[in-house]
Amino acid sequence: MKVFSDSLIALLILTGSASCASVTAPQAPASVVGSGAFVSDSGQTIRADYHDNGTVTLTFTDGTSRVLSQAVSASGARYISGSDEWWEHQGEATYSVNGKQMFLGKLKPKPGANNSFEPTLLRGAACLPR
Repeated sequence: MKVFSDSLIALLILTGSASCASVTAPQAPASVVGSGAFVSDSGQTIRADYHDNGTVTLTFTDGTSRVLSQAVSASGARYISGSDEWWEHQGEATYSVNGKQMFLGKLKPKPGANNSFEPTLLRGAACLPR
């Protein structure tokens, strides 16, 4: 009976400790390291906020937004989420869904900026003066 009792206690201890969820420290929200508004020839606008965690938040004219994750790219910056793709290179960006291009636009110059793409987009990044 003692062997059964000891085995039961050991089993309860093991199953009790296995059911405890591991506790992790909360992650800080991603910081915006660059942003820009891209405008198509027809006047449609998409705002892109680039984050330090490798994501971009795209905000569309109607107020909806999508968060995409950085992906491999031979040139430029490419972000994907499911069938959505955002591809930016030298101040020009495309947004595609299921391989169909929905948007083609150019970076809108910020007032007072030097109008070169990289410093405007990356202002606030640790490697550039603020």
